[in-house]
Parts: sequence; C-alpha cells; structure tokens
Amino acid sequence: MKLPSKSLLLLPLAILTLFNCEAIFDIYPPEIEIIKPKEGETCFGTLLIELNVTDNNKVDRLEVFVGYSLVHIFTGEPFSTDIDISTFQVTSATLKIVAYDRAGNWNISNRYFNKWSPTLAGSCDTPGYASGVFVSGSYTYVADGDSGLQVINVSNPASPTLACTYNTPGYARGVFVSGSYAYVTDGGSGLQIINVTNPASPTLAGSYNTPDNACGVFVSGSYAYVADRMSGLQVIDVSNPASPTLAGSYDTPGSALSVFVSGDYAYVADYDSGLQIINVSNPASPTLAGSYDTPGSARGVFVSGGYAYMADWESGLQIIDVSNPASPTLAGSYDTPGSALSVFISGSYAYVADWDGGLQIFNVSGLP
Repeated sequence: MKLPSKSLLLLPLAILTLFNCEAIFDIYPPEIEIIKPKEGETCFGTLLIELNVTDNNKVDRLEVFVGYSLVHIFTGEPFSTDIDISTFQVTSATLKIVAYDRAGNWNISNRYFNKWSPTLAGSCDTPGYASGVFVSGSYTYVADGDSGLQVINVSNPASPTLACTYNTPGYARGVFVSGSYAYVTDGGSGLQIINVTNPASPTLAGSYNTPDNACGVFVSGSYAYVADRMSGLQVIDVSNPASPTLAGSYDTPGSALSVFVSGDYAYVADYDSGLQIINVSNPASPTLAGSYDTPGSARGVFVSGGYAYMADWESGLQIIDVSNPASPTLAGSYDTPGSALSVFISGSYAYVADWDGGLQIFNVSGLP
C-alpha cells in the first residue's frame, strides 16, 4: 500500500493555520477572581463590582447576575462597574459571574453579599404635620407645625407615647436640643429657645427674629446655625440663650430648609439646589465647599459616619457619601410612606418626620 506524501499529511494543519482555527483545540475555561465585593460584604444601595478574569486564548464576554437577574454584560476590560441595588427587594443575594472565551469554554464564580435594608420599629401619629425631629435621651422632640413642639417618650421605640406639647407662636419647622434647651425654628417667628430641663414642662428662655423664614437649626458650641429659606444660612451666637445675636451668614443658591454641622462643615438641605456643603471653620465668614443635587426637594439632613441622610420629600430618604465634602456621591435611597421632611440617627434607629406619615422609626443596625 502506498503511503500519502508528506505534503498531503501537512495539508490539514495548513488549512487550520490559514483559517486561524487554533481556538478549536482550546479546552481551558477562563479563570475568574472576584476582587469586589468581598464575601459576606454589606452593600449600601450600590454594589461595586471589580473582577480579574484571564484566559489562555481570549475572554469573549462576562455576564453578571444578581440572584437570577442579568444586570450587566462585559465585552472587554476593565471588568469593573457599579450596580444600583437600592430597588432590589432582598436583604442578601448571590453575585454570579459567568465568563466565556472565544472557543466557547465557560466558567462560573459566585460571591455572597448582604444588602442593608431598614425595618419599621414603631410610630406615633402627631396632631399636626411633623416637620422636624431630634432625639435626646428617652425623648423625641418633634417640630409639629401649627401644633408647636411635641415631646414624645421613646424609651420603648416600639410603643412611643406623648409626654407633653408646647405651643410656639409661629409654625414649628425644626428642632435641636443642646444641654437644657430646645432650639425651635418657628417660621416667621424666627428662633425660639425653650428650656426643657423638665421635658414634661418646657418654658420659654429667649428668641431671635431671623430675616426670612426660619426652617432648620443645628447648635454647635456657642452657635445656632439656622436654615432661613431665601436668606440662606444664618449663624446665631447663643452663648447667652436669653439674648442671642447674629454672628455671620451665607446666602445659598436655593431655599435653605435644614442644616447639620459636622466638624468644619455645615450641610444645608437647600430645596431645589439639593445639598450645599459650607465651610464654617470661621462662623463669621462661611464659604462654599461642595454640593450634590438630590432627585427630589431637599428638606432635611443628618450626617453620621461619612454619610449625609437627606429627607428628600417625594424621593424619600437619600443617602449621600460625604467622606470627601468637595465631591459628594450617592450611596443609596429608601422610600418612606409619606413625604420625608427631617431625619435623625440615634443608636440603631433612624427617626423620620414624614409629614402626613407622622413619626417613622427605622431600625438601621445594619449600617456599614
């Protein structure tokens, strides 16, 4: 029997080389390393994904699943992205990465993560429209519109009870308690300073008439920082509560409704202008540091652990990362049953003044 010539034996290899079909012999799947999130990590509104995927030939595509939902497809490097999981109705889920190469080989890698989700602990329906809230000890102080200041006993968060009511002369919009005093922003009646040494029997200590409509207040040291609508941020010296005086001011671009002071910064909920971050290291001469435009109408703000919690009216609770005050970013959000006006964080609970939804108390023990 005559054997085929050497050239005929080499013909199949030449054809494979001509048509670049070496991938047919690739039997090795891609290798997947999930860098972020870490196993069991708690994610807060946004899931940050970072992958390292390699293959002896070439990675064709990556499919990203959260649970059974396909949320992203990579067709090339870099293999990193942010996924909004704020609307996912889960408290824990599995991230699944499916990687394919050009030869059709595939591999799967899974990563378990948690999603922070607040839960309702209790509520108390106030007689007016709850607009501001502050927690001190076993009491929650609620600025309740035409119904003035409501003092609520929250020693048992699951069953809050009314302790007393103090009728202010105007429309109570915001409240801050420092020492023996509750500082109430009272609309056209300016700043009302109320002695709450005995929470069951408050008395008036002093007042200051701001230039516009006093809405929000924060006390730090000897100063009361007042969000005064179209007059922006007013800084009031309250070293003598019976005789407060103006120290400085900053005109914000929108309508200043609420303020929170942390370190050298005053965080102002500025209605349609979102979050305004103002440097108040010199209270007599405040300056702008940064800003973030929220999706709704920014009305209330509380800062804790590098986050600004924004009561954003129809957009509920917006959580903004302010670890860099010059460049704030969205971290997550949560819808409330009413219209969010103000928020306060104390221990494991977030107390939200929710307009016609009254006082809403959320368990936030899972905060990162």
